[in-house]
Formats: sequence, structure tokens, C-alpha cells
Amino acid sequence: MASVRGTVPARVHETEEGLQGDAIAQKYDEMQRHIRDMGWLQEKVDDVLRAGITQGRAVEVGCGPGYLGLEWLKQSGNETLLVGVDISEAMLDRARENARAYGMAERSVYEPGDVLELPFPDASFDHAFSTSSLHEWKDPAQGISEIHRVLKPGGRFCITDLRRDVDRVTFQFMKANIAPDMRPGFRTSTKSAYVSSEVRAILAGTPLSGAVVAEVQMGLVISGRREAS
Repeated sequence: MASVRGTVPARVHETEEGLQGDAIAQKYDEMQRHIRDMGWLQEKVDDVLRAGITQGRAVEVGCGPGYLGLEWLKQSGNETLLVGVDISEAMLDRARENARAYGMAERSVYEPGDVLELPFPDASFDHAFSTSSLHEWKDPAQGISEIHRVLKPGGRFCITDLRRDVDRVTFQFMKANIAPDMRPGFRTSTKSAYVSSEVRAILAGTPLSGAVVAEVQMGLVISGRREAS
């Protein structure tokens, strides 16, 4: 497999346990806040909005400290509601604090959960989105199937993540804008990220096999909708 960086190395599994503990949650919160303040998070918000996720009740899978979902709430309709899910209680605590700071506590709720077994009934949400966690899912096909399960018929989804074949200039730019003590984690996340052909192969074994997989400068965008019944 080749890219502008040459041959793409084989994927190296990172973790399926997320970022655990208060210290790591604090560092990740600071990094995400910096990304937001520099305006770079807006690209991911735009991906979600372009996917047609502009209203209704949405679930954010792997919400971390919550900035993407909270920015989406700000920029979507006033009737939108958000449920954030993460396997890290420390991240959920950060997300709740940030929701209060945003003035969005009444429009958001944060619950512990694993993408492989989302703690919701079938057809619970109008839409679903996720960013920067796909490479951590132990069984991505199962996770995508779970997203399909909790979506209402016709519900839209948007999953974004890093990609392993990102070009060297972009990789160095992204790394330079991360705190030095977070850079090793960024490297391992990039090494464990998927390329578009791998994602298409994963999707082929799920009910969302018709999703569109797009390469963008800093990663991948997977979007589409659950078929209406």
C-alpha cells in the first residue's frame, strides 16, 4: 500500500480502553480546548453538519471532554439534544463541566458506555456522530453495527478519525500543535488509525455498508444514513 509518504506501514493496535484517569483527562481536555480555540475543531463540526446532522436528538460516541458535541449544539438548531457516551468516567466528568461552562447542561447528558454495547434501546436517536475514537474500538464492525442499531430509520451518522497514510507535512503540523507530553500518544494513535480501503472493508460487514468514506487532509470522514424501513 502506498501514499505520498511512501509505503504505508501495517496498522499497530493501540488500545480499546480509552484515555483513563484524571491526569490524562485533564491533559486531553487542554489539548482539545487548544484545538477549539485555534479554530481547527470547526472542520469536524462542519463534517457533522454537512452529513445532515442539524437537528433532533443525537448520540456522540467516544465524546471525551465534550467539545465537538458542545460546539455542534451551539451551531445546530435550538431544539437539538445531545447524549455523550464514553468509557472513561474522568472524561465524562470533564464533559459535564464543559457543558455547564457552555450553558448547555440542560441540552446534554453524559453516560458511561462502550461502543460495542451501547446502553440504549433500538432506534433511540435521530443521528449519531463520533470523532477520533474509531481506531480504539476493539471490534469496529460491531461498533458500527451498534450505531446502526440505536439510529432511527433514516437517521444520519458521521464518524471521523485520523488516517495512517496522512502526508508527512500534515502529520508534522498536527504534532507540532500538541503539547510535548501528548505527542507520543498522537504517534501511536496515527499508527493505529485505518486507511480508507480498510474502513470500506470493515463497513462491508455491517448494516451501514453503503456509507461514503472520504479522505480529508487530516483524516477520514465516514458518513451516510440508516435506511428507512
